[in-house]
Amino acid sequence: MRNIVYGAALAAVLGGSFTASADARELTWGEHLPECCSMYAAALKWMVDEVDKRSDGDLTINVNWGGVLASVGEVPTAVETNIIDLGNVVTPYFPDQFVVNNAIPFFWPQPKSQGELGELMLKWSKDIPAFKEELAKYNLKMVTVRPLPPYGFICTSPLKSLDDFKGKRIRSYGVALPAMIEALGAVPVGMPDVEAYEAMSNNVLDCSAADIALVDAFHLDEVAKYFINVPMGASWGHILVINKDVYDSLSDSQKEVLDSMEEDHLSEMLRLFGEAEMNVRQKWKDEGSVEIVDFPADVFLDATLGNARVQEVRASWKGRAIGVGMPETDADTVVSDITN
Repeated sequence: MRNIVYGAALAAVLGGSFTASADARELTWGEHLPECCSMYAAALKWMVDEVDKRSDGDLTINVNWGGVLASVGEVPTAVETNIIDLGNVVTPYFPDQFVVNNAIPFFWPQPKSQGELGELMLKWSKDIPAFKEELAKYNLKMVTVRPLPPYGFICTSPLKSLDDFKGKRIRSYGVALPAMIEALGAVPVGMPDVEAYEAMSNNVLDCSAADIALVDAFHLDEVAKYFINVPMGASWGHILVINKDVYDSLSDSQKEVLDSMEEDHLSEMLRLFGEAEMNVRQKWKDEGSVEIVDFPADVFLDATLGNARVQEVRASWKGRAIGVGMPETDADTVVSDITN
């Protein structure tokens, strides 16, 4: 009799453990960036740890680094079709697929900081239906965002005047950045950031558009020794997304934990970028390894904002957004938010 009671109790314990384990979820993240060397990676690791901790292990994320499950160009489709559960969409690489969510990359140069752009994108996702609806068309749901810091150019030679820009081959992407580079007299070369090191090493590029922390993270200061500081402003980077069906299948408590990452991940990423930029500037100063060239702000803004093609690109986003169904009043709100 005692053995029967003991066996029943053991079965109950095991049954309870099995139920808890069955309810737990592990999500697969396909990350195109390497595990080392960037604030994006550090912030993602922080988020993975926080999700595990806040859910008491009920929700975990398995990150596959370096594009092994999906390259940067494959991530949207890989998440949509649930090859991976989560990933990062680098919106400027998909200007025709994500028209609405590509608002900010049409407006370089612009005055917003990295943090201001992050908060804007989160606000638009909450307040303007077209942002969520466009992602939902591809079975995607925003988790959080990765805005870029203010950009400059890391170059193999110092650029101190518009004449110095003439003919220089500069890594570019999106729509506004190539127009801006052409306005300076340089030649835009479409290329992902992860390819810039090799391209500058082999003299395929003269410069790459980048922020200071990214220069250090990707070791671009090993192959280029001049950072051209221009008033380009911050720009949009990545939208971290989850397959919508996968999100809908999570328990309420799991959703709550993932939803908590929206603001918290952004705050941690901004902290990491601020700390990294301060450290990199100090390192460059102490080692004398990179010279920061302060390009005349008025010359840069006159050349870019005064350029007809740059203005044409800026004006084109509203028409594109309306063309895919965004109400004009919402489009006007977005333009005003970015430019004022």
